[in-house]
Amino acid sequence: MHIEKKELIKKYNIPARPGKDGYYRIYVKDPTKKGGRKQLFGKTLEELESKLYAFEKGVTGSARHTFAEVYELFLEDKLKYVKAEEKRVSRQNTINKNRSDYKRYFAGTEFEQKYIDSISKNDVEGIMFFNLERYTMRDKAMSSLKGILRSTFNFAYEQYWIADNLYTRMNFNKFNGMLEQNVSNDKRVHSEFDLKRILRAIHEHQEEKPCYMPAYALEMQILIGCRRGELAPLRRSDVLPEGIWISREQISVKKFNNVPEHWKIVDHTKTYKDRLFPLTDSLREFLTRLYAVLDRYYPNSPYLFPDSTELGVINNNTVYRLYYRICKQLGIKISREEIKGTHSFRRNAITDVVNATGGNVILASQLFGNSPAVAAKNYYTGVDTGTALTALNKRKFS
Repeated sequence: MHIEKKELIKKYNIPARPGKDGYYRIYVKDPTKKGGRKQLFGKTLEELESKLYAFEKGVTGSARHTFAEVYELFLEDKLKYVKAEEKRVSRQNTINKNRSDYKRYFAGTEFEQKYIDSISKNDVEGIMFFNLERYTMRDKAMSSLKGILRSTFNFAYEQYWIADNLYTRMNFNKFNGMLEQNVSNDKRVHSEFDLKRILRAIHEHQEEKPCYMPAYALEMQILIGCRRGELAPLRRSDVLPEGIWISREQISVKKFNNVPEHWKIVDHTKTYKDRLFPLTDSLREFLTRLYAVLDRYYPNSPYLFPDSTELGVINNNTVYRLYYRICKQLGIKISREEIKGTHSFRRNAITDVVNATGGNVILASQLFGNSPAVAAKNYYTGVDTGTALTALNKRKFS
């Protein structure tokens, strides 16, 4: 690094003496600035040289960049163009997840230290093979790995750091034989029998400790198939005559710089799709019971699921922990491979709606806040064979 730093800054005429204000100053080319240049300054020559080096290693600098550096610059650029604070919080969470994925696949490898303009097709195939050999990977993990490569090479190409974007010429299909088969959606949901057992256990919790709000939140998640983060921010004012208005979510803001991890309610859902969930008969009955509890224990709270937290509501983790305890108590296995969890209730709900409406995936996606493609691929667990059999028996062949 020391040799590289000397090479990068030797093209500049470093001032021998500071200005009248005691600072050493120099101008560098910067096409992002109106005049095409900007000033760097430092109290000492060492500080100025460090700033020059950082500039040269940045997006507008002329230094060669390693794969690791390009990906980090891409992530910084990704956040740069998000202005609204709430969107920045969500974007920062996404970036933290991106960094975690990067660490899993690339940290400590020779590949990440290669200069982006020297990486060959064989290098990319090598890092793919290396990860597929050491990890059990399915389509989702493969997409994550490819996504990092795609983003890095695309960004380098946009910045003119590479003359050819070799990612676009890669044949990733050759690795399909190394992937584990995806777990089918029908194995990622609870059976109707287990759902009823879970509901009975929830009702027992409510009877034993009526002021424990996670038990009501878990029941509501089963009834309306919402995301866990969409439960906590719900207010009484969100319950309308025609349905429940879902437009916010509670997110866990991961630790970043000196800011500790914390919960935050944002005015958008995960997919930025506000939606109205109709008041079904079972939901009306549930709300009647819930309001009685709220009036007795939390008469001054505007929320459906209040708690004595900083935000005044339960947090997402308490709902999952209750679900986990109930499953353990009932002997219901929660398999990491099949990834059940509370999110599986969305699959139950989406499948029920799709089958009951003759395959109307668009309606289901509108009710549950997914695109039709995502609802069909990740949530729909299959046809109701009983209904299908009835339809098939109506066919006449004589």
